[in-house]
Amino acid sequence: MSDMEQSNRLRDVVNVERYPVDDVNTQEFRTLLKKTRETYENDGIVTLPNFILQEAIEKSVAEVERAKGSEWFTKSTHNVFLDSGDDSFSKDHIRNRELPTTVASLAYDRLDINGPLLTLYHSDSFCVFLAQVLGMEHFYRLADPLGAASINIFPPGTAHNWHFDESVFSVTIMIQKPESGGLFRHTNPIREKGNETDNLYEVIEDIVDKKNDIASTLKFEPGTLSIFSGSRCLHEVTEVHGDKDRLVAVFCFATKKGIRNSAKVQELFWGRVVD
Repeated sequence: MSDMEQSNRLRDVVNVERYPVDDVNTQEFRTLLKKTRETYENDGIVTLPNFILQEAIEKSVAEVERAKGSEWFTKSTHNVFLDSGDDSFSKDHIRNRELPTTVASLAYDRLDINGPLLTLYHSDSFCVFLAQVLGMEHFYRLADPLGAASINIFPPGTAHNWHFDESVFSVTIMIQKPESGGLFRHTNPIREKGNETDNLYEVIEDIVDKKNDIASTLKFEPGTLSIFSGSRCLHEVTEVHGDKDRLVAVFCFATKKGIRNSAKVQELFWGRVVD
């Protein structure tokens, strides 16, 4: 697809009047990039409200509804670092404490390649924008046939407990809010991966146990793009209530070509393994 064709398709998805990501060679693009990058570097998160056009949001919700029944539910426990723990601490220490999470995910291969979400994901100018916001010289779409782009589905009664992401950053778009609950709560950057201290553990424990909750609640409306440093900021999604699911698109990228999830991760989040 030519650059012109990509740009035209992108204009059907993105509010380019406000967020001119369709042409990386303009002064408007450079101005948007500078402001977005500064906010991300300072706060560990930046949101762009009304990034997606209303018609594209509605089409995306309809796309997910048509694919319902193909999602995979994960009901599990994890520690805040999403790893196997550290034997030098007790099982009930905040380093190792297991927290419950329930969420469903709709895999990349269940999404419409011509739909709004994958049109955005496969836009080269959008990738350039993200790479420059994140300050990454090498930036590629994930090559995973299930996890390259997916939809996190939170039906009523589900939640994602406190954790740090394994990946350095995440790119998400709110597609549908629930009637209540489903709040995205996060701290400012409090962790440097690989340099966890006793002071950090105390801060985490105070948040998880609601002793001194320093987390903020993100204003995350449908159509909002979020770029988030999830490996540095502790975060959760609170329990969803009401009759509507919480729907969030998750876009995954890598710093090397050809990167994909392990078979273990594919099995955990999508219930199957695809080469």
